[in-house]
Amino acid sequence: MLKSLVRTFRGPSRDPRMTYISRPLPRDLPDEQVVEAIEMALAGDPNPASLVETLPAALKRVTGRDLQVMDRSVRDVTGAYAKIQIMIRDGSVGSWPGYAATSYPLIAPSPKAEATRAAIVAADAPDGETAAAAPKPGWQPPPPATHS
Repeated sequence: MLKSLVRTFRGPSRDPRMTYISRPLPRDLPDEQVVEAIEMALAGDPNPASLVETLPAALKRVTGRDLQVMDRSVRDVTGAYAKIQIMIRDGSVGSWPGYAATSYPLIAPSPKAEATRAAIVAADAPDGETAAAAPKPGWQPPPPATHS
């Protein structure tokens, strides 16, 4: 109880690594353990977009509990803006029904997946040719507009 009271008065951690964590945290998970787990996860892979994959194992080592990690990152369509946010939850707290029904993966693309995509494209292309730049065979872009 005393720890809870101290946490209430002191407030959340001001550590810059906590910007990757979406609040609220599970009730019995102090910020110090989360910062330690983030440090361990980022030591393994410095890319914050991969925290979804690396943070659960680090949290298990630090806390000894299996906590769930959910990606709450936001990006715009152009890719110019991205904010990486991870939600740590205990059980189904914070899960909404549509999250489980999404048809796209919410994890960072791995280099192995990119290599596999490149191999599939190379296998589909005729011998010695690179992938076609045009979306359809025989399609050419329109000529540039001329101003009269």
